Amino acid sequence: MSSNKLIYSLLFVVISAAAKSLNEDCCTITEYSQVPDVVETCKNIVISNLRVPANKTLNLNLQDGSELTFEGRTYFDYFEWKGPLVNITGDDLIVRGAPGHVLDGQGELYWDHLGGKGIKKPKFIRLQGNNSRYENIYLKNCPVHCASVAVSNSIIDGWLIDVSEGDKNNFTGHNTDGFDLSSTNLILQNSIVKNQDDCVVVNVGANILVRNMACYGGHGLSISAGFSKDDFAKNSVYNVIFEDSLVHRSPNGIHVKTHADSGPGIIQNIIYRNIRFEDINNFALNIQQDYVNGEATGIPGTNIPIVGLSLDNISGWMKSFNESPTLEALILCGDGACDKWEFHNIDITGAQNNSICTFQPEGYSC
Repeated sequence: MSSNKLIYSLLFVVISAAAKSLNEDCCTITEYSQVPDVVETCKNIVISNLRVPANKTLNLNLQDGSELTFEGRTYFDYFEWKGPLVNITGDDLIVRGAPGHVLDGQGELYWDHLGGKGIKKPKFIRLQGNNSRYENIYLKNCPVHCASVAVSNSIIDGWLIDVSEGDKNNFTGHNTDGFDLSSTNLILQNSIVKNQDDCVVVNVGANILVRNMACYGGHGLSISAGFSKDDFAKNSVYNVIFEDSLVHRSPNGIHVKTHADSGPGIIQNIIYRNIRFEDINNFALNIQQDYVNGEATGIPGTNIPIVGLSLDNISGWMKSFNESPTLEALILCGDGACDKWEFHNIDITGAQNNSICTFQPEGYSC
């Protein structure tokens, strides 16, 4: 699918979401005990200055066509568990944040430099549904993964995910992925992520457009496929565009990785274009097929081919951090597992080491 066709195929989501009107009656939640009754009886809901008790999910299984607004501070008492802190499900939804609101995960109470390998930390918010719009949400201090998105025909617009406090004391925050996408027909746009892991990562899905993102301090714009031992569909990513975005002070600018210890899958028809880098401190372009047990091994596999990868107008500079090596490109492909790559207009300065490539993209010299 061409990039223009992908964009046009997603525009109906914008039109349908914009056409929704506000319901007249409004129900306001100010106490956690009110949640079940309000969700069951109301379709226009405001959550205002809510404290969520420890070891509880704010479970919002909304009626189709509902509108949900967060106002004031929503916060979550400390408890060591897997979460999520918030679960929003339903079709034809509008979910928004009012000016001045915040969802505060209080991650500073959990961070221990170890992320998922330390004490149990709750994931923050999970979105599930169809034909919906999620806009102007502010997530602060995710304990671990911030937004897990499993939706279709939907838009995420104007979010702020701020985990920058996790940079303190030599990065106490870890595994604070911004957006984890497992979605189909999704637009993610006009958002800011300040964190210590992937800004955006696509794990599985198709027809995804990510644009106008500003990523600070994380691990870049990523695809990571291969989390099933036997399900091809769950290990596959198709038709993804990343465009018109900034990556600042990150180990990676662009990162595409496959898990060599998973079952078969494919990454196909991926476009990165008009991406700006600032202070990339390890690999500007990092594409590797060698992950096992979540770690790079240097031995690429062939179980998940990467077919049809286009990079165009990728520019910026690198800057070493704590004497880390800087390479413009690290490309580790398994034998015959990379095909139909085109790199054009790559202009990256400041790399201190030679690139390492086991595959040569068209239009690019390693």
